[in-house]
Amino acid sequence: MAQVLAVPGDVRHGFSYNISFNRDFGRITGIAASSKGNIVLCDHNNKNLILVDNIGNCLTELNVDSEPYDVAITRQNIGYITQPNTRSVLQIDPDRMVVLSKHTCNMLNTTVICASAFGNACYLGVNIHGQSYIHHFTSLSTIGETVYTAGQQNNIGSGVVKTHTIDGQTYFSCIGGQNFIMVRKQGTLYLNSVLENMSSIATIDTPTDICSDDNGHLYVSGQGSNNIHRLTQDGKVLDIPLHSQHGIKQPVAVCFDQNYTKLYIVNEWGKSVLVFDVYG
Repeated sequence: MAQVLAVPGDVRHGFSYNISFNRDFGRITGIAASSKGNIVLCDHNNKNLILVDNIGNCLTELNVDSEPYDVAITRQNIGYITQPNTRSVLQIDPDRMVVLSKHTCNMLNTTVICASAFGNACYLGVNIHGQSYIHHFTSLSTIGETVYTAGQQNNIGSGVVKTHTIDGQTYFSCIGGQNFIMVRKQGTLYLNSVLENMSSIATIDTPTDICSDDNGHLYVSGQGSNNIHRLTQDGKVLDIPLHSQHGIKQPVAVCFDQNYTKLYIVNEWGKSVLVFDVYG
């Protein structure tokens, strides 16, 4: 694979294996860290949310009325849980695992898929007639009108399964069944420049989730390639810091804790979670 060297002064984190845990999960599809260092897991198949501490000890669980798919937690420590099958989003207190409110989209042809947080804001990935749009969380009762009014300015591609924002204006999205990442930036929809040249990203197979570290690097889980790629924000491949030799197998979701001291990887198609300590 053709890799792009880091620019002078570039700092890359290293990772050391800490622990792996499995609590008879049905299938974990989403993961996010709270401000207290705890982790919220979405167990899609068992219809519940699981709160664990930073080494996987279960603190509490919360049964929900529909399959939870994705979770994002803001700096204000408000969690947002997407429930695509009921077109709804739960607002929760993640460390008490208490539902604060439930918001449902009224449009039958609209599905709320994924969520991403930046600062105190939450951004939702919404699917309408096969096209995906970014919607700033306010009230889902008029989300269809909001998306259609905004039109192509909010379009982030077709069939988005996960999205991640670094600044509330740039969105990196994983597309179902595809081996590239769609990037939306400053009102222009385009394919990542590296992804237009597949030879430079040939080692990523079926990306499933994206997160970023405190150095501004992107981390992409490759479910089919059993690895984690590290990219620049313009899509240049820096390296593959974690792969099958580190226990990476069919990764589904990734996140850092809010202090960037731990990296969590939902592994084995949602059956376990790997915890890595971050250094450097």
